[in-house]
Amino acid sequence: MPVSYINHKGREILYIDLTESKSEQRSLELLEETKDAYLKANEKLLVLVNTQGAFVSTEVSSRMKEYSKLYFKDRAEKRVFVGVSGLKKIIMRAYMSIAGENIKLMDDLEEAKDYLVS
Repeated sequence: MPVSYINHKGREILYIDLTESKSEQRSLELLEETKDAYLKANEKLLVLVNTQGAFVSTEVSSRMKEYSKLYFKDRAEKRVFVGVSGLKKIIMRAYMSIAGENIKLMDDLEEAKDYLVS
């Protein structure tokens, strides 16, 4: 499942696997699933997002920014994005700076899990 919980060292992590989002429609569907998971959470979340190969468009980016303000930012204790590289990394860093977001960018899934539960 693209949006699920995984257990790492006794802690629950919301894992969002965007590697299968190869179209705008699928990326938007996964954003909706992610929003639903955030809304169902009873406590602050540890969130790991795997973006390797994810499709991003203006519409996807716009919806992500909107949802981040409304749902994601305040409901997460820590967030890590894995697989953000090249131009996406530059855009993501600029967005985080403007929006005041605190999202860690990492390259390795295991290191990301360890960071989240530390």
